[in-house]
Amino acid sequence: MNPITRSCIIRRTRISAALAALAAVAACGGGGDATDALEDTATAAAAADITDELRLQAAAVTPGVGTLQLVTTRPGGAAATVSSATCSVSADGSQVLFFSDASNLVAGDTNGRADLFLKNLHTGAVTRVTTQSNGAQLANGGNCLGTTMTPDARVVAFNSGNAVFAKNTETGVLTQASPPLGSVPQVTGFFGGVLSDDGSKLVFLTTPATTYTGAYNFVNVIPARLMLRDLNTGSLEALATDNGIVAQGEVVGTRFAISPDGTQVAFVSSSAGLVPGDTNARPDVFVRNLVSGSTTLVSSTSAGVASGGVQYYNPTFASNTQVSFGTLSPSGLGEPGLYLKDLASGALTLVLSNVDGGADAVLSGNGRKVAFGQLYGNGWNRRVFVLDRTTGQQTLVSASSSGVASNGQSTGAVISRDGTRVAFGSNASNLLSPRPPAGVFQIYAKVVGTADVARQ
Repeated sequence: MNPITRSCIIRRTRISAALAALAAVAACGGGGDATDALEDTATAAAAADITDELRLQAAAVTPGVGTLQLVTTRPGGAAATVSSATCSVSADGSQVLFFSDASNLVAGDTNGRADLFLKNLHTGAVTRVTTQSNGAQLANGGNCLGTTMTPDARVVAFNSGNAVFAKNTETGVLTQASPPLGSVPQVTGFFGGVLSDDGSKLVFLTTPATTYTGAYNFVNVIPARLMLRDLNTGSLEALATDNGIVAQGEVVGTRFAISPDGTQVAFVSSSAGLVPGDTNARPDVFVRNLVSGSTTLVSSTSAGVASGGVQYYNPTFASNTQVSFGTLSPSGLGEPGLYLKDLASGALTLVLSNVDGGADAVLSGNGRKVAFGQLYGNGWNRRVFVLDRTTGQQTLVSASSSGVASNGQSTGAVISRDGTRVAFGSNASNLLSPRPPAGVFQIYAKVVGTADVARQ
């Protein structure tokens, strides 16, 4: 069953279950007619709970039975006392990178800032990533925005303040990848940091100086562009991601990616001069081949036709030959959602529509599995699911080890490259016993299957 059909079933089930619940209220002498019942908040909430259970059954969703681990704990100790958020997970699912405002995860956390932490799920060890080579904490800390790590979690790239760093989690050595502030004319800082699999290449974004044009509008003085640092040789180069003139295009957004082998970079740019025939006057998704120097338009149909008038986000390499990206509105590509582009054949596939959860979906390494969030209950809370695109099986991830669905917000799903584990954040109170501090977003990791062989 495809995601669109499944979504329709879910919505029909929600309506039917709600009506059944309201009929039950009337039959039991609840008072008033259907309109009164609908206006009763408590009744509506109860009906929503019933609907959720029927929804899972109707959509043939497998309860998420499997090992659930609490990630945000100090070694052998208590859970984080302040909320946290997921960043990424290692290729084999054994290590989870997250950021947290909690100061009780490691000793000596006194900087009063959110920091990045790496949790080893096998040993329970917690490593604070945002530290100097000598172990001293960074004053500015760090967060998940623009943060990545190598598949083995050996190197983590992140931005702190206005600089981009690479941290070797085995040796503790911290390297500043971005140039010194003030060394690049009209650039006030640097952002992001995506890594090749071997940790040798790191791509980051420049933050140009701006000029005020009135009406609360600021314009970049020079184009925002991507730069590539070779951490082995120290070489630094600006990539051909813009036309050199702000009015003629620049890198758009803060998400970009480098292929696992470090030979290609995916990004969104409003430049019209990167490929021949780009006449839609809109930002597009591109891939720059660092070896050949060629640039390919990725946001196009299987027939190669570019689509204009849509906002793209989060281009990511599912493998060396596959790029995923999201759209926020209907376009010539189709309905809004998560798409997967095959760079070899040009084929474009809708992986998951935004109605079904595509807006925050992420793919496993070979694109076989997709983890995503979906609304439930009163329409404000979310649960996390994983869909096996080969078998069509959908599994509830934000559930206890015995399969009891989460009763709060569950968001920020990330999936391991081999498709074995999903990490997510949740403030649910029923995932573990005894439960962590109430109201605090904790990070959990759930086993969701056996390992897939990643396509290269």
